[in-house]
Amino acid sequence: MFQLYDKTRRRICVAAFLTLGVLPTLLVGGWCWSRHTWGCRQAEAEQLSRQLGLNVRLGGLKHLRPGVTLYEQFSAVDPETGRPIFRCRLLEIARQTPSGAPAKHRPTLLLTASQPEVDAASLDRVWQCLQRSLAGLCGPLEADLRLSAAELTLRAADNSQTLTEVKGMVESLPDRTRARLDFRLVGANAPEPAHICVDRNRQVSPPASGFELHTGGGELPCSVLALGLSELEPLGGHCRFRGIIWANETPDGWQGEVTGQLVDLDLGGLVSNHFPHKLSGAGEVTIDSARFRHGRLEQGSALVVAGPGRIDRALLAAAVDRLGLAPATEPLPDGDLVEYKQLAFSATLDAQGLTLYGRCDAAEHGAILSDGRHRLLGESQRQPAPAVALVQTLVPQSAVQVPASRQTDWLLHHLPVPEVMPLPGAQAVAPRAQVRLREAWQR
Repeated sequence: MFQLYDKTRRRICVAAFLTLGVLPTLLVGGWCWSRHTWGCRQAEAEQLSRQLGLNVRLGGLKHLRPGVTLYEQFSAVDPETGRPIFRCRLLEIARQTPSGAPAKHRPTLLLTASQPEVDAASLDRVWQCLQRSLAGLCGPLEADLRLSAAELTLRAADNSQTLTEVKGMVESLPDRTRARLDFRLVGANAPEPAHICVDRNRQVSPPASGFELHTGGGELPCSVLALGLSELEPLGGHCRFRGIIWANETPDGWQGEVTGQLVDLDLGGLVSNHFPHKLSGAGEVTIDSARFRHGRLEQGSALVVAGPGRIDRALLAAAVDRLGLAPATEPLPDGDLVEYKQLAFSATLDAQGLTLYGRCDAAEHGAILSDGRHRLLGESQRQPAPAVALVQTLVPQSAVQVPASRQTDWLLHHLPVPEVMPLPGAQAVAPRAQVRLREAWQR
């Protein structure tokens, strides 16, 4: 061994300390500091913006431990309107890969959201983002996603709703990409959580989307469902749905089926607010099946029970004249409106036409509408009636008439449509609406 002077040994020790101790500490500290700077946070927000097609804003960014990132004051904003679509106070993302898993096993990103909020008016943008993600337009899904939140708020101007026990997932399968959201609605007594499932099928050409809504055996307010399905808006603020809705995308449009039950349906909002007739009351509709294709009902069967309420004489006369229903067995009382006790019938609508069978309890057999003792309307002896007869019943005679056919349907969807024009010499009837909320008739 060669001898070292004391001064040399001290220099070697200082150099080793600086190289092996101080320098790595400074490097790690500098790296940690850079990961929490504004520039790093901005770069992370820009990357998320490119993936989502939205403007992402981050109030803070923390790397809690390897593989775990925390976003503070996370928000996604519509780039066109500047309106926040989604925001939450904290969003923790943890990357998880089971130990000992084969190389082909996909990792999972666990997302835990604190106080998340979704703008109900921007649900169409949420749907577009989900469609982009399922179609791979945001880049390939390198990991499956799992989302959990104790509660989620659908924020609307006049109808905010809170969902609890929220659990979501997005996973890539060999033949499709699937997303699912399970939740419970505050105040809804359901044996199981409701769920919405959306998938992108790659086995068909071109690839197509599909979705399914299952209420879990409980009732969901139609006002909540209408936030994503605007077709449910006319059913009334008190109406609730229990059942299943599914649909698949085709090159010609959507096709699917609805089965379930509508409770506390507002007849006034459904009829009086859209047609120049008056019909009030609350009811219940049990839908055995309602199949639609290309956005149009093709076949359906249901049981309708409603009342008490009021109906105008003009609608009664139109039902007799156009649908061929049996008229009242007793003279109607004076006045434009007629009080009824029960409206009950089963209906089947298909390519053959509309078939109605009376189901009133306290009137003669075949009564569709009754005052509790006598028939106000009864089932027709010539069934089925043409489907267009239902339109003629709800819409008064007009000087503007076109034949009902697939060819005219295409034209009516692509040309301006005029208002109802009364026939010459006929008195115009101004559309009026009257909504009376009463307790639904109990079967």
